[in-house]
Amino acid sequence: MKNLHKPVLEEYSRIRLLGEGSFGKAYLVHCKHSGDQAVIKEISINHMAEEEKKQAFKEAKIMEFLKHPNIIRFREVYKTKRGNLCLVMDYADGVNCDVTL
Repeated sequence: MKNLHKPVLEEYSRIRLLGEGSFGKAYLVHCKHSGDQAVIKEISINHMAEEEKKQAFKEAKIMEFLKHPNIIRFREVYKTKRGNLCLVMDYADGVNCDVTL
């Protein structure tokens, strides 16, 4: 995969692990510049074929354009030096989808 590293617009510091699944982990983070809290979903893509990696990154980039009041805001996507795909989204504190829906 070439040219997938981009300068991260925001710097983050991890607060705590929110959850863990088959493909990765989700962390609550503090955005150093804005002061907001966000969630970083860190997904291991090392096991994927090159074409699958490109497709995953492309799909994540498309999510940046989704703007709707019922969709959690997607902030950015980047690839770590270790080859993990990171999706950064707003943190919906205290929202329970079962109750909300």
